[in-house]
Amino acid sequence: MNKAVPINSIVGVELAATDTPGICKVVVKDQSARSGLSWDRFVRLKAASEAIAQNAGRETTILDVGGFDGALALFLPDYDIDLIDPATTGASLLPGPAGSLSYDAVTAIDALEHIAPQERERALQELASIARNLVVLNYPCRETTEAQKIVLEATDNPLVREHVEWELPDTNTVVALMQDLGFSTKVTPHASLAIWLGQYLTLNLAPAAAQKMNRYLIDHHFDEPFSTPLYHLVVCSRIL
Repeated sequence: MNKAVPINSIVGVELAATDTPGICKVVVKDQSARSGLSWDRFVRLKAASEAIAQNAGRETTILDVGGFDGALALFLPDYDIDLIDPATTGASLLPGPAGSLSYDAVTAIDALEHIAPQERERALQELASIARNLVVLNYPCRETTEAQKIVLEATDNPLVREHVEWELPDTNTVVALMQDLGFSTKVTPHASLAIWLGQYLTLNLAPAAAQKMNRYLIDHHFDEPFSTPLYHLVVCSRIL
């Protein structure tokens, strides 16, 4: 691994080398392992996978950009999914092997906010150049900033520090850019900020208690109503 991140790799998936350095094929070994995900990863991966299933055929090839351990494949076991991530495959798109890559769909699930703001436009351009048909983005809403600051103060989590210090993506800017790049866009707010605040604090401050709590939340509250959304899911379909 080239970059340490405070996330534990999920069991149930394996990464196999491909002919392209820095890109691995994701192999699902145990689909039920997705119940071992934290609640926040479960809800965003589930939302992204449903968007892919609704907008792409079964023969769709997918590049998961910044997907860490490839857990997205636990929700899409019948799809051909490759992964690129600096922490697990040793490569990123900035810079990376993207030049000649081409996939039916490209995902960046909670990745855009971990790219420096001055590089985000270029990153979206790279995603658009690789995707033949579909780009699926997910990231925390800017409305969550106050809660992000509370979590950072309590945990000093480096991922949340990037949320706060780099500022979260502006969805209007993301949508405008993707439309300029030839995509129609649909934005769906989802997941409960209130649940995330308690869940993520527990995950960081009392990890021994978090596993049972996450399983309960996944089983009973994965689609909880919200007053303030946690995430924006942006589904971008290429205009033919």
